[in-house]
Amino acid sequence: MPATGWRRARETLANDPGRVSVVRTLEDTPFYVRSLLSAPLAGRSAVAVHKSLSLDRFATTVVQWMLPFRMPRHARR
Repeated sequence: MPATGWRRARETLANDPGRVSVVRTLEDTPFYVRSLLSAPLAGRSAVAVHKSLSLDRFATTVVQWMLPFRMPRHARR
């Protein structure tokens, strides 16, 4: 799967890893990413939620400095 905007790697386990794709990224921060994935499951296409957390990145000085500031949110349609 492609890396996030903050260059966070996304990894998942699947029966056929080549057919897993990112449908939509719901949240993308320097230390946390949440996405919707499309993957085959029992011969059918399924949608799954993928979350990845990096506590090593969370502990860095620059991320700790950014925590009080909120990222802009897009209105849901």
